Amino acid sequence: MLEYVIELEQAIVTGNYLRIVWIYLGILLAVGITQRKTLILPKYRLKYLIFCLLSITALALWALGLLTWPTSGLMLLLLVALAVVLGHSSRGKLLWPCSSILHDVSGHIKANEPEKAEQILYRYKWCFLDPTEKYSYYLTQAAVAFAKDEARRSIEVLSWIDVGTLNADEKVRLDLLRAGSFTRLGDHKKALQIIERLSNPSDEYLSQIALIRASAAEHEGDLAKSSEILLNAITATSDQLKNADYQRLLNNYGRIQRINKNSTDSLHYYRKALRLAKDLKGKPLLHAAYQNVIHSLPSSSGQDEVRQLISEYKSRVDFTNPHDVLEYYNYLVEFYRQFNNRNKLFEIMDEGRERIYPLISRKEQIVCDISQLRMRWNGGVLSPAFLYQIEDQYPEYANLPAVEQFRCYMEIHHVLQRLKEGGSLTLSQEDFFAQNRENIRNLVPALEDYLCTVPEYCVFEKCQVIWDIIRGKKCGTDDYDKEEVLRMLEDIKEIHLVHGNFIEALKAGLDVSDEALGQRQYEKMWEYTQLAMDELQEIQGHPAEIPAFIQIACYAYNAGKHDLAREYLDRFERTGEHISHYADWIQGYYFGLKQELGSSA
Repeated sequence: MLEYVIELEQAIVTGNYLRIVWIYLGILLAVGITQRKTLILPKYRLKYLIFCLLSITALALWALGLLTWPTSGLMLLLLVALAVVLGHSSRGKLLWPCSSILHDVSGHIKANEPEKAEQILYRYKWCFLDPTEKYSYYLTQAAVAFAKDEARRSIEVLSWIDVGTLNADEKVRLDLLRAGSFTRLGDHKKALQIIERLSNPSDEYLSQIALIRASAAEHEGDLAKSSEILLNAITATSDQLKNADYQRLLNNYGRIQRINKNSTDSLHYYRKALRLAKDLKGKPLLHAAYQNVIHSLPSSSGQDEVRQLISEYKSRVDFTNPHDVLEYYNYLVEFYRQFNNRNKLFEIMDEGRERIYPLISRKEQIVCDISQLRMRWNGGVLSPAFLYQIEDQYPEYANLPAVEQFRCYMEIHHVLQRLKEGGSLTLSQEDFFAQNRENIRNLVPALEDYLCTVPEYCVFEKCQVIWDIIRGKKCGTDDYDKEEVLRMLEDIKEIHLVHGNFIEALKAGLDVSDEALGQRQYEKMWEYTQLAMDELQEIQGHPAEIPAFIQIACYAYNAGKHDLAREYLDRFERTGEHISHYADWIQGYYFGLKQELGSSA
């Protein structure tokens, strides 16, 4: 290349214009040959051809004397600027204003303000015209969807990208984002298939790959494998620039150690994750990190450190940001509920509601009230006044989308049903209870229509909607298609197994046993109970086995196998877990078994 430049200089000095054109053509050809891997992509090839055409035309006009100074000098500067722009773009870099727009969007994502990020992207979408810019635009749009917990939307956005226009590195980034989205949606097998197809990915992607593989292993129930993947990735990337993916490695490894009862290592890695989250200044990272450290502090550390950390956590909350406020107060509710501090729980819930309401829409307010309804019930602090408020605003729930409307109604039904069972439902609330139950049943056809629109890869969503349909069909009546319900429960288990969700499949199988018990189909109940007993052997030490012990004990007792029931009840009690940590119906099974097995001893 240097010899071409020297010859071009000599040709310009001697005024040999024809020689200048030929030398310049040789330079363009040499650039084309050396950069052929880049120019094979249409978006870069077109830019290169446009540059060649413009520069050759300018050079020919200059050689013919039709382009004189200062016009020729200005043309030269423009061509040099264009060459810089094209070279910068060919490396996947963005120019202003796109770079500035995406920087602002990234800042809002870090600040836990995804709606503002989405508004900026929508407002300035016309700026992203070039294929490189469109690629970055769609990737950022997918990141915003991730931040809003809309992984399904993320997959849809990523599908708009023309893969044929991407270079090898861009394809890897796209594949990893798709794999991460499938992981969120519950399709771990598809996520792993994408990872396995990657051809020699750069070390900079090691953390992302490890997070996806570790999540798949955890959902398979293999905590040892998940732990190994995470620790190996932490070690391998410890000398790289620390980013959000590395912070998630630390956080997830700490969580797995906590599951494994290794509280020392768990707290150590949680603390490291918190330090890095502070450096990165990402709000979603900070929320998770503070909550994990506070939750993991041993009782021996005293309450001073807990209070200090909660105070420090509060100082980082933006009380003008509804996402920050909701995350912070929801955690405090769970924190004080865990310690059965009802006075503090009541105070925090009222304070949180007072803080969040001015920041959100009316629709968000009525949905938030439903969340608080369940929290107040679970915490034993539900006042009659709050329940009357839910009844007063009940007509507003009819304006919600069908799925969201149904789930709000079910939360109301849960509380009213418990009050009715306890004899605390007032006469006026009887009509409310009956009306709500009828509305639940009427929504089942809408849920069935919605189910048809859910893509196969949305595994968690699909199974949840099927479960909602089952709940709707059974709500408050014994007159439902019992075989259909059993079949739907079996379908949930099969869907989870097909997509690599072994833990969820185990739970779904126990749901089949539970339904079969209610229908007095003891043979099917015992068939799925035995299957669950075999599956538990594969996930020893996983927290999912703890409530399963109680369920298996219950079904074994109803199958007449009292010794086996006593064995599984003993296995639960040896875990040291308190029964209050589990759902009320699990607690009912436990106390019923204690009474029955005690009386039959």
